[in-house]
Amino acid sequence: MKGGGTTMKKSVSSISRIALVITIMCSALATWAQAMTITLKNGTVKTIDVTACDSIRYVGGEFKSATGIGVKIYRNGSTVSEDYLYSQMVSLVISGGQAVTVATPVISPAGGTFTEAQTVTITCATAGATVYYTIDGTNPISSSSARSGTSPVSFTVSSTTTVRAVALLNSTPSSEATATFTISSSTTNNNVNANWWSSNYTRNVGEMTYTPKTAGFYRLEVPHISDKTTTSWVMKQTSAYGVTYFLEWDNDLIANRWTCYQLHAGNLESNVKRKDAFKEDSELPSATRSILSDYSGSGFSRGHLCPSADRLCSSEQNSQTFFLSNMQPQYQSHNGAQWANLEGDVRKWAEMSTCDTLYVVKAATIDNITLNGTTKSGLKSVKCNNRLPVPDYFYMALLAYNKSTNTYYAMGIWTYHYNASSEKQSAEYITIDELEKRTGIDFFCNLPDDIEAQVESTLDKSYWSAGATLNR
Repeated sequence: MKGGGTTMKKSVSSISRIALVITIMCSALATWAQAMTITLKNGTVKTIDVTACDSIRYVGGEFKSATGIGVKIYRNGSTVSEDYLYSQMVSLVISGGQAVTVATPVISPAGGTFTEAQTVTITCATAGATVYYTIDGTNPISSSSARSGTSPVSFTVSSTTTVRAVALLNSTPSSEATATFTISSSTTNNNVNANWWSSNYTRNVGEMTYTPKTAGFYRLEVPHISDKTTTSWVMKQTSAYGVTYFLEWDNDLIANRWTCYQLHAGNLESNVKRKDAFKEDSELPSATRSILSDYSGSGFSRGHLCPSADRLCSSEQNSQTFFLSNMQPQYQSHNGAQWANLEGDVRKWAEMSTCDTLYVVKAATIDNITLNGTTKSGLKSVKCNNRLPVPDYFYMALLAYNKSTNTYYAMGIWTYHYNASSEKQSAEYITIDELEKRTGIDFFCNLPDDIEAQVESTLDKSYWSAGATLNR
């Protein structure tokens, strides 16, 4: 079937074997319609006199249906069809006579200026009509980004958005409805604790100079960064795959406070093998980076925070995970068992169809922590080769984003740093609010405050258990 061309009528039987063919005999069609108007993407407008046609055949379904392919039109007395592919069309309208009138969709609320995210609902009074809408300002009939659903449809907008909507019934569109939602923080600061609000972070630290935008502090996975003047921050990246990870380093303790990164379709590829190229990090101040030998003979593993298996797109990317700034001393009974299992779960969550991007923070307790209302050290009494601090707990903060529904889901994971495989190992799955109480770190602070408050106070275990069993 060639768009805008012709084919012999007998070829329809072969098409029908691979796609649904709906035939409307025009003697019946003419009782309520007199014209079919097809507007093509090249600007051509075709008007067909329905009363002068033998039949109209929709291959695969009608225009804008999920399986639709195109339309075949047979003039009276002709065995040759006029064929038009839906992919070439802007619109297909049947009009005249008793043509169906489709009600204009109603968008509620009807737009305006708001200080927080809004739930938008679109309804259509015409029974059986399908609502097509866009949230990027493009035409809902012709845009490749259009979404559809049976009335009513609902979704959330959290940033300034123009919603356009059209209803469609039997290829007949309604008039268009439009509403603009302006999400403004002019009256209330909607990112009160975001990293970029403070000027304290533009300063020299060790041998590096950092500013919020150039250092990547605005990224959603980056926690609220420390005010300590002895803190360093490092961002590893590659030209092909962007940021590998971002970390915060405590020069006094000689320890990683956290490593954070993103997982999505663009960096989940497995193109190379693990490099095992452990090395010092030249981006750290020279006084704290000579730690390669501090693991030798210590009884502790060099425990990745951003793991090698999460960065297999390229050799350069994988090699960056072996900087010792991305490590914490771990007992192998924890590193090779519970922690490794949880690392595998993280990749499963990132691959869920309901997760377009997974924002990941992995860390260990190097500062004081609060458990059950009691403040205590987050470190074990032992040190790795009498120099490097050994955390008492390891934990993760996860934020999943579903683009199709514009929703977030968050979860914290807390594990005790076990010294023997014979000890009972179990992970605790908690809200981000609870994780913040324990660690004193503000995670996902760059989210708008209303969204942050909602997702960090909620743990939807049914969402996460769809990717991996919550029993580690």
